[in-house]
Amino acid sequence: MQVRCANCAAQITLERDDAFLRCPFCDSTLYLDRAQTFRRFTLPSAVPRARAADLLAGELAAQELPRLRLLKCDGALLPFWGVRGVEMQETIPAFAPVPQGLHEFRLPSAGAVPDAEGEAEGFQREPCSQGASVTWEGRQDVSSFALYFVPFYKLSYGEGGPAYTAWVDAVSGCVCLSQTPPPLTDRITRRFWRSLSLAFLALAFEALVIPNSWAALAVVAVTAAGLYPTLKGLFGGGEG
Repeated sequence: MQVRCANCAAQITLERDDAFLRCPFCDSTLYLDRAQTFRRFTLPSAVPRARAADLLAGELAAQELPRLRLLKCDGALLPFWGVRGVEMQETIPAFAPVPQGLHEFRLPSAGAVPDAEGEAEGFQREPCSQGASVTWEGRQDVSSFALYFVPFYKLSYGEGGPAYTAWVDAVSGCVCLSQTPPPLTDRITRRFWRSLSLAFLALAFEALVIPNSWAALAVVAVTAAGLYPTLKGLFGGGEG
């Protein structure tokens, strides 16, 4: 079977069933999908792995989410279709399943280089899903398309409970959260009402067991005054 090179339009004879091939005429690296060839590119990593944890911590703080212990950090090279037309430009994931935090990812406007094996050291290539181009192939508004591999850090984090997942774009440093723990504000609210209920029960118990009303009032006032700085310290700072 023969296919046409997406770069120089030369006819290439396929001798084996590979997803990727190199044009013998122009030396372009091509991706083969549904008997068609496409140029493929890589976006070089600009964010060091050691910075991924700090970026995640900053995003969690910005969204008032608890900062939990980092469990694992893996590098992944994810494929996306860059589909363009006269009045449209779309980024479509070329892999499956797509994590929740990456559905809205958009390719940057510049910075891509022709892809070659070994250029993304430390990142595991995610394979393209079969027929990933079905969602856009044949559309009349599409004039050009190419396959882009984007480096991401996949971070797992948690503390004594379920593990959560975040993706850090190794090109821009943008953080995409897939699953997240409950917000700090929710945790503070639940803890506040639990503490308030316990304080109320303690005051009510003191008022019931002390027969003299004036003595009971004095004891309750002293207890309330002692509880106030404790509750203020717990909730005034807004920490979980």
